[in-house]
Amino acid sequence: MMIPDRIKKFTVWDSINPGYLGLYRKVAGMAGVLIYIFVKWQQNIPDYFTKEKSEWVKLSDVKMYREGFGMDPKTKNKALRKLDKEGFIQVEYEPGKAPLVRLLLL
Repeated sequence: MMIPDRIKKFTVWDSINPGYLGLYRKVAGMAGVLIYIFVKWQQNIPDYFTKEKSEWVKLSDVKMYREGFGMDPKTKNKALRKLDKEGFIQVEYEPGKAPLVRLLLL
C-alpha cells in the first residue's frame, strides 16, 4: 500500500497499532485498513474553529478520494457494517449524509 506524501507529514503513524491493522484487515479486508488509517489520521487533526480534536470522523466519499483513500462507496459501507458488527467501530448514519465513525479499538 502506497502512503500519500501529504499524509506522511502527520504523526499519526506513531499511534497506529500494527496488531489492530491486522484485525481490521481480517474483518473487512483492505477497506477496513484504509478506514482505520483514515479515521486515526483525521482524529489527530484539530477542528478549524474550536481547535479541539474529535473522536468522531465523517467518512465522506469525496474527502476520502481526495486524500488518497478512495474506494467504492458500496465497499466502504460493507466494510463499515462488518466492523460495526464486530465491535471495532461505532457508526452513526443520517439520511443523505456521510456516516460518522468512532474507533472503539484504538
